Amino acid sequence: MPHVTSNELTRICLSVFDKLNIPETEAEIVTRSMVDANLVGHDSHGVIHLPKYVKEIEEGLIVPGAPIDRIQESASISVLDGNWGFGPVIATHAVELAIQKARQTDISTVTVSQCNEIGRLAGYVCLASEADMIGILMVNDHGGGTCVAPFGGTEGRLSTNPIACAVPMASQKHIVLDMSTSVVASGKIRVKQRLNEPAPEGWLINSDGKSTTDVEDFYREPPALILPFGGIAAHKGFGLSMIVDILAGALSEAGCSRSEDARVGNGLFVLVINIASFRKFSGFSAEIERFVDYLKSAKTSEGVDTIYMPGERGWNEKQIREREGIPVDEETWEQIQALM
Repeated sequence: MPHVTSNELTRICLSVFDKLNIPETEAEIVTRSMVDANLVGHDSHGVIHLPKYVKEIEEGLIVPGAPIDRIQESASISVLDGNWGFGPVIATHAVELAIQKARQTDISTVTVSQCNEIGRLAGYVCLASEADMIGILMVNDHGGGTCVAPFGGTEGRLSTNPIACAVPMASQKHIVLDMSTSVVASGKIRVKQRLNEPAPEGWLINSDGKSTTDVEDFYREPPALILPFGGIAAHKGFGLSMIVDILAGALSEAGCSRSEDARVGNGLFVLVINIASFRKFSGFSAEIERFVDYLKSAKTSEGVDTIYMPGERGWNEKQIREREGIPVDEETWEQIQALM
């Protein structure tokens, strides 16, 4: 398996987009989204998507340079139509707009429809935390991508419906939660397939509702389904998934999950909270840092060296990959080389 530096991956992606005459600013945003995902260990949202981007551009599914229209507007909210442009470009615009509004109105909300897949959510909410604000992002699959079974069901009715939140601190890495409301993101099943590895027990059920670890079952007909997160308490993951679907789908006009035949994209719900509107940032940060220290002071279980905060493993992985390079599976690397 080749290990490639982030600079080299960035150069390759920009070169591929340049051949397709993609506007430079858009190419940089999309490339940064992929490479940053690889750096923190989320390979399911990294350069594995470059061949997919190229294919969707050629098929007209992604519209480079598409305008982002404001359908409704007030001081604190905006409803956007992305006109099926690049997902990372649209999501970046939506969060930056929400930050701008939150500076004026304390809390802001932006919803988005007709947006292609945005990739790793954490990168967007971190834009808010870098501005000393709290960012929350919820995403559905625009009504499609129904690869997740509802609790107790054996047919796909939901997408993986992820949620992310970033909370800033002055002297430490930010708290960054980025999770699917399913037990795993569908892209991680693709990664397992590329590595010829089985899925862990508890990820998938077949059409009969029986557990399976064969990742190929996910790509057969009828396909295996991903379970809501929670194990014996998966009704909690199912309930949270419904809320994400409602906020990202119904409120944005993208629509809630409805059919595996619906066009897959992302409906977005963005919420940004300006901490300074509630209290001085220094006091807020000090309390979060105290809270983190208190959590980390807990006695650890056997074999556990430290208690990690949300996002901490990603920061650590980034340091390793910046030093040793980003591992790219053979099939993805061959596909990327074919695009050069």
